[in-house]
Amino acid sequence: MREPIEDIREATASAVRASPVAGLVARITAPWGERHWLRVYATASALAIFMSFTGAFGTGSFASFTRMAYWLSVMLAGCAVTQAVSLVMDRFLTLEPLSEAAVQFCLSMPGLTLEVWLITAAYADHPPRSADLPAYIEPVAIVTLAMSALQYFMHREPKQSHVFAPEQTAQIPAGAFRERLPFRFRQAEIYALSAEDHYLRVHTSAGETLILMRLYDAIRELEGIEGSQTHRSWWVAKDAVRDVRRGDGRVTLVLPDGVLVPVSRSYAKPLRDSGWFQGLGGVGT
Repeated sequence: MREPIEDIREATASAVRASPVAGLVARITAPWGERHWLRVYATASALAIFMSFTGAFGTGSFASFTRMAYWLSVMLAGCAVTQAVSLVMDRFLTLEPLSEAAVQFCLSMPGLTLEVWLITAAYADHPPRSADLPAYIEPVAIVTLAMSALQYFMHREPKQSHVFAPEQTAQIPAGAFRERLPFRFRQAEIYALSAEDHYLRVHTSAGETLILMRLYDAIRELEGIEGSQTHRSWWVAKDAVRDVRRGDGRVTLVLPDGVLVPVSRSYAKPLRDSGWFQGLGGVGT
């Protein structure tokens, strides 16, 4: 038995992410986000298959099945190491995409080299030998550089995402986004959008509602409202910001209804430079 679509759209906040599975997925995919996480791991798996078939870096002596298992182990474990580095960077650093990729490469290299060294020893059926470690630096650097470049091109995104070229929005009917909302929300002031699994929570002066839509697509339809992404899963209208708070090294925006909006480090500097924090909460400088 299906629930009426209006009931789904106006689900309460407590119903969102109530599933333990959804929470686990969110933790596993942080800080990349679910879609980007899947792209990274799928790309790594495809590269592992390619390396296996070509017998790259002297692995041609392994049996076919062993070679495939080896490369999948190396590439997927490498993604886990890189993701751990991304978690640390997301908490402590604010960098532009290209600089972020370069720093991530440098910080990931030691862990990746150790990971490949240990996995190779395991598949070669001998204890890890410290004398072998330097030999892994160059091949690991080559593969890591390729993966870092792929991640940069897949993951780069504008920090101020409310600005679109005229040709990008010319075919979007005026008020297209509001037409997607339940009737009582269409004339309300839009405060913010937050992505929740496959849904989009719309925060308005009339309350909150859920619609089935991607955040990026929604932003493109919000022409005429000055705003910006503040986080990979949040967009906020500039006029809706009532206060700015800082705590534990993080910046949080306060909406008129008291909702707290996270500002990730990658977005904090562009927002500050654009004057979003000026005169609010003491973080305008």
